[in-house]
Amino acid sequence: MRKLVVIAVILALVTLGFGKTKLRVASWAGALEAQLDEKILAEFMRTHPDVEVVYEPIPQNYYQKILTDIAAGTPPDVFLLDAEMVPRYAEEKLLLNLAPYLSGLASEGVSGTNLSEYFEVLVDIFKLGRSIYALPKDTSPVAVFYNKKLFDMYGVPYPSAKGWTLKEFEETVSKLAKDTDKDGKNDVWGFAFPSWVGVAVPLLWAGGGDVFSPDFTQTTGYLNSETNVKTYSFYVDLLKKGYAPTPEEAAALGGASSLFFTGRVAMVITGRWFWISVKKQIEQGAPIDAGVAPLPCAVGVQNVTVTYASGWAVPANVANKKLAVELAAWLSSEYAQRERCLVGGLAISANKKIAQEQAKASPIDAAFIEMLSYARVPVGSRTKFYRPLFERTWAEAVDRIIIKGETVKQAFDWAAEQIDKAIKEGRVE
Repeated sequence: MRKLVVIAVILALVTLGFGKTKLRVASWAGALEAQLDEKILAEFMRTHPDVEVVYEPIPQNYYQKILTDIAAGTPPDVFLLDAEMVPRYAEEKLLLNLAPYLSGLASEGVSGTNLSEYFEVLVDIFKLGRSIYALPKDTSPVAVFYNKKLFDMYGVPYPSAKGWTLKEFEETVSKLAKDTDKDGKNDVWGFAFPSWVGVAVPLLWAGGGDVFSPDFTQTTGYLNSETNVKTYSFYVDLLKKGYAPTPEEAAALGGASSLFFTGRVAMVITGRWFWISVKKQIEQGAPIDAGVAPLPCAVGVQNVTVTYASGWAVPANVANKKLAVELAAWLSSEYAQRERCLVGGLAISANKKIAQEQAKASPIDAAFIEMLSYARVPVGSRTKFYRPLFERTWAEAVDRIIIKGETVKQAFDWAAEQIDKAIKEGRVE
């Protein structure tokens, strides 16, 4: 009788979850995205009844917590990794190379492991050499958001969806900037000045330049090239003409996003993530009818942009590597992409099939998806000297231009010198 009781207790404990393989997933997700992730993970557990997945959103000090856990030998089995962190983490051997596992899992028909299902540029973002360090969660290309209502109000033609030139951009912003209260200063502007490095770099590409040498060992002759100086001077000159609010003016008025929402800035150069906020504003009655256009390019330069992405990575020191890779793949699978991107509308799907469905459902998303055919990988996914070194130095260079009054050439020469010195010394901060 006592033996039967012991057996019953053991069976009850197993039923309650004891004996299951436990996996941990870490992410910086906010409330909405966390709900979607939990639904996606619940489906994984339903199809893997012997696995328990613990979801751990980390809203603050995310990478500090991840690194601490990895160093302590208690890493999450899967964690969300920004593309700009890949070079540094890979060099420090913190990441598992997923490639050897993906090929085997793909032959077993495991969801999310067939790389051909993803846009090629999004696979490339997480590749260094032949190694793959994460699977893409979703993506956000950078483009020009514009408010059709302001264009219509002032009789200005919309930008071409096929692309436009810097000259056409200047003509457009000049017609949209208005002094409505007749105080001698514009209070409606054509565009928001592109000070953030995340949009400035692809604008320099669109001008025909680049910011690092092909081997990423220097920025002198690239960041401060004549081409880049000319391109960024173009935008600075438009700012000086009053076609955009200064960064200080924009901040005092609630920021560029707020000015776009209230119909005071006609165009904002940003990523697809902005569409989430725009939709909410439209629902609340904001005077917006949004359109999306490619980045303006110099004559002779074909359409180009950057697409940003984060991906599901596996620490190198996890215990159950194959199962962790399978879970990472599931988080990027067609099912997950559908829930996150098509149902949740959070970003552009990395999965080509789901992205096609998004394109049919939304003209805005269709425009962004078209851009993936010519988008480049972020600079930060190729060199550890981009984040935070290049980002921080860029921000100071822009301050030198806007606040201190230095020329673009002076600021870019200074920035290139600072970055190259740090590269020679091996400093990434």
